[in-house]
Amino acid sequence: MTLILMLVVALALTLPLLLVFRRKQYLPERREAALALHRAQLVELERDLADGRIGLEEHAAARLEVERRVLAADALPAQPTGGSAKTLLVVTFLALPLGGFALYLPVAVFPTVPSEPHAQWAAQQAAQQEQLDQLISLLRAHLAVAAPGSADASEGEAYLAEALSEQAGAITPEALALFKQSFASAPQSASWRQLDQQRLMQAQGQN
Repeated sequence: MTLILMLVVALALTLPLLLVFRRKQYLPERREAALALHRAQLVELERDLADGRIGLEEHAAARLEVERRVLAADALPAQPTGGSAKTLLVVTFLALPLGGFALYLPVAVFPTVPSEPHAQWAAQQAAQQEQLDQLISLLRAHLAVAAPGSADASEGEAYLAEALSEQAGAITPEALALFKQSFASAPQSASWRQLDQQRLMQAQGQN
């Protein structure tokens, strides 16, 4: 059904091309167009001479050149030059929607990236959440036996705060307090000290 709607829309968008075929039209003959142009040039030359923009010698030379062009244009065959573009317009009218349809059809019929079912996505999210809950429980148990203010406790506080922030999608008040405690007691060379500092700056920016 979607493919049919796409084809209908494509045809509708190309309908303005049909206005060309409402009535038979021809472009002016090449001979007539050239003669009209040169006659206009002669009129312009007379006007320039009358206004004093050109001299008599310049006027005579220019008029002679235009008259020569008039004679050459008068010898052109009187045949209409228009109408030959209609075949191209017909081909374009048909090729645009059909070409777009043909490009989309293989992807629609044979999709290269299958859509992921919602149930599968929900199951993956639940599994990740369960793993995160288990990690938080292990870190809380570790902190319960770690010596307060020690490097061991500082490391546990940093990773627990990070896990809580990931679980909530933001730095919670509890996570912020843990980051502060961890940063206060973390050794200068501790690998998690930079994490504490980054999260504290992030929390400060959010406030």
